[in-house]
Amino acid sequence: MPSPFVNRRRVVVAYVVAALLVTSSAAFADFEDDLARIDAALKKNPSRVLRQALESCAGRRAFAINLYDREYPVRAKRQLKVCFDLLQIPETVPTPRVTAPSQEELQEKARFEIEQALPLTPDVAHGLEVYRQCAACHMPEGWSLPHGGMPQIAGQHRSVIIKQLADIRVGNRNNALMAPYAAAESIGGAQAIADVAGYIESLEINVGLGKGSGNGLELGERLYREGCARCHGETGEGRIEDFTPRIHAQNYNYLVRQFKWMRDGDRRNAHAEMLAQIQGFGDREIHAVLDYVSRLEPPAEIQAPPDWKNPDFVD
Repeated sequence: MPSPFVNRRRVVVAYVVAALLVTSSAAFADFEDDLARIDAALKKNPSRVLRQALESCAGRRAFAINLYDREYPVRAKRQLKVCFDLLQIPETVPTPRVTAPSQEELQEKARFEIEQALPLTPDVAHGLEVYRQCAACHMPEGWSLPHGGMPQIAGQHRSVIIKQLADIRVGNRNNALMAPYAAAESIGGAQAIADVAGYIESLEINVGLGKGSGNGLELGERLYREGCARCHGETGEGRIEDFTPRIHAQNYNYLVRQFKWMRDGDRRNAHAEMLAQIQGFGDREIHAVLDYVSRLEPPAEIQAPPDWKNPDFVD
């Protein structure tokens, strides 16, 4: 039986051989690429060099292949370098510069997705089937979890859900966790967005989610009345027509995190007027107003009864 030392040596040799094979394969690919570029230049002569240069390069090319076949790759590459110089072409192909889409381009793409989905009549039965994969994070009732890592989406306006999904799909809202689930490959096209948004809107709203400390509610109410109620409504009901979300009964921790992201420019799809308004908010103002918001209640007819469970997920 071979000794452990022999076995270890065999493993090391195997790794070395494998590494050499990978290196040789990569080197061969580079050599082939260089040959292909030289052949194209010999044929088209893009730099309009003299015939003598073309003939000299052709000779160097043949010699380089001979050297490479005899396992002299470094010498072979040196011959090809001379070819590049004779043909007056660069040795490396510049990597094309990819320009990221502008904010305006992303907004336009999102607007197109919204315009496709918004007029469609939602098929709520299909929306439930789409929502089943959402429920893993947002929970069957759409309430998320008490720590507020995700928002309560139950009862949210269909137009708001459509807009947020569209923004995430095209990259107008940074959300790496949601992006794969919002993608067309995952949930489908415009009709699927309309369907799942219609289903989410039908869910009952939980008014017992996380709240703040309760300190500063008087300040929070004043700030809300002075700056937020104009868009979000007196009770946080939002507006369907301009995609302003319901924020009443939303999880306090979620509200705080999103508010700070908006203020600091990390949530790109925030409304410009709101961004301008909240720039001067410090932590005291943020916690006060959002604690107040988390305690606002939606109309009784869309509030979930105590201990409500989504019957669509009951076995």
